[in-house]
Amino acid sequence: MRLLTILFFFVIISGCASTYKTDSYVAPVHIMKVNASAYIMMAEDGNYGSIPYPGSGNFLSSATRNAVLFHLKRVEKATHVETIEAALSRAKEMRLTYVFNPTILHWEDRATEWSGKLDRIAIKLIVLDVESGKNISSSVLSAASKWATFGGDHPEDLLSGTITPYINKLFNK
Repeated sequence: MRLLTILFFFVIISGCASTYKTDSYVAPVHIMKVNASAYIMMAEDGNYGSIPYPGSGNFLSSATRNAVLFHLKRVEKATHVETIEAALSRAKEMRLTYVFNPTILHWEDRATEWSGKLDRIAIKLIVLDVESGKNISSSVLSAASKWATFGGDHPEDLLSGTITPYINKLFNK
């Protein structure tokens, strides 16, 4: 009976935490400067099969902006989706140092509370140097929601815990 009680609590506790994973990581070619500035590109909205998730690109870009803003004083976020070339040109006009290009690879919003299927995200973040246009660092990150949810959890709730550790690595923190 005691073993069953311990096992029950272990299952409950393990279901109360989301999981975060770095699938690939290209270390920055140099530690990023804290006196720099950044431009955050607008990510395209994600989908799961034929299900579109309007606004998911804005959630990702905003979460990226918030994580970078912790390290830099000036961070500008795009208002629309654009090409990397256009973003580099815009960042150059604004005299910014870096361009962050977030991309949604997977976005899955499930009714976990009754289906048992977890919300999942996978994102790719590329950091470019505005002056040279070269890739400074990149990473593919993924996360899954906790199993023990009582509703109201969404993929965007996973973004901060996914992005922040990677951004902190860029600034060696």
